[in-house]
Amino acid sequence: MKFISILLLVAVHYTSETESSNILIFVPSPWKSHIVSFEPLFFELANRGHNVTVVSTFAVKNPPINYTQIVPKYKINLGPIMDAVRDSYKYLFLLDDIYLRNVITLDITETYVSAPEIQRFIKEDQTKFDLVIIESFFQECTVAMGHKYDAPVVSIVPVAPFVTVSRHAANPSDFSYIKDFKLNSGKLLNFQNRLLNTLFGLYSLFIEPITYIPKLEKLMDTYFQYPGYEDRPSITDMLENISLGLIDSDVAILGPRPYVPKFIEVPGIHIQPTKKMSKTLQNFMDTAKAGVVYLNFGTILDVAKLPKPSLEVLINVLGRLEQKVLFKWTNNDTRNFPDNFYVDSWFPQLNILRHPNCKLFITHGGVHGLMETIDAGIPFIGFPVFGDQFQNLKISQENGFGIISNFHTLKEDTFERDVKLILTDMRFTKNAKNMSKIFHDRPMSALDTAVYWVEYVIRHKGAHHLQTTAVRLAWYQYLLLDGFLFFIIITLLLIYMLYFINKCIMRLVFKLFIKQKAN
Repeated sequence: MKFISILLLVAVHYTSETESSNILIFVPSPWKSHIVSFEPLFFELANRGHNVTVVSTFAVKNPPINYTQIVPKYKINLGPIMDAVRDSYKYLFLLDDIYLRNVITLDITETYVSAPEIQRFIKEDQTKFDLVIIESFFQECTVAMGHKYDAPVVSIVPVAPFVTVSRHAANPSDFSYIKDFKLNSGKLLNFQNRLLNTLFGLYSLFIEPITYIPKLEKLMDTYFQYPGYEDRPSITDMLENISLGLIDSDVAILGPRPYVPKFIEVPGIHIQPTKKMSKTLQNFMDTAKAGVVYLNFGTILDVAKLPKPSLEVLINVLGRLEQKVLFKWTNNDTRNFPDNFYVDSWFPQLNILRHPNCKLFITHGGVHGLMETIDAGIPFIGFPVFGDQFQNLKISQENGFGIISNFHTLKEDTFERDVKLILTDMRFTKNAKNMSKIFHDRPMSALDTAVYWVEYVIRHKGAHHLQTTAVRLAWYQYLLLDGFLFFIIITLLLIYMLYFINKCIMRLVFKLFIKQKAN
């Protein structure tokens, strides 16, 4: 009883210290899955008494009373993104990523930071914020909001930290085994993938700071003009001063990797208790005696726009199954689907995956969908098309609970073979259940972990003691090149000295020999 009382006193102490802090969440980007996946954290901070202001284009219904929303209006042309997604398989991932980062993402970032509501907020808001939360995914110029409010910054990172994010925290990025999030590789890199990974890593370390970062800084100088902006540090200095990074990744997905203390994995914050399904959908799943196959390729990939032969393969093979099929389809034309299909433009995915009759998930391999797959312990067939999807699915396939396929080479016989293998070979389901146990086995939930560390930063005024001194080292110091150079020079000097001494001795011996011979 005494021990419990002490715990309660400690809890009250920490709660009072961080009570009613003013928190700005500045995430005006158009990447819905990145923002929505962290919304439970935003809600929980408000529910715990903090005054939360969210700048996001994705408004939420029925927020807490102390949850203020600023919803900017802007139009984004996602056509180039869709084209890049569709054609990414044609190009070396390095060239594809450089184009996306230096052209498309910069244009999109400029579009939303220049929106009237955003500009008005940046220039006119005078609220005193105790903490600023931003997203670290190609919009690093938003770090200026920390300087505007003289507040510590926490970043949310929607994928495992790539070199751009890691280098500003001096987080280890050994190219031999720590993969860029877009690299199509499993757990162990072969020679070709190590070369590609090294090439892209070197680009991120040495070329990006003189190409991409200056463009971001120019955006920041143009659109983040608040009182006192003239005296702010460089964008690199501010990025290195970020207090905490919340990483939306997990060892169950990408395997173990090293993190500095200020990087915290909080996978699956978006996975919350589910609500009831509609009666129609519930009945469809409850009466599926042979089980249900669920197909959903997320928000970016529209199934209706797949190559016609590939779409026909999907429908024909799934239509011949004894299992029922849930098929996400956004096109208004829902005719000509097989009788065992339930077609809709939206499904409560987590409810479906957690239903005991769900036997197989056909997915594109997005990180959040894959987390939900692992959470529910359901095997998959994956069709990666873009970004981290290749790596997510390849490692998951190595973990034994799924199979990777390809839209561009899809044939009825091979797809039918894969589907039937997953449905009949219980090893896939067993491995999926084992991965689910690993995913759930943690000392506290991802949401509680994230809240704890956000409040930790507030309590400790930025918690800069978590920052490694390596961020203050030049790249050649971090890589110990100056040390190696010193030892090389010393070694060469010693060799030269030995050579010189040996030469002098040989000359002396030779002279003595000549003199002795002359006598």
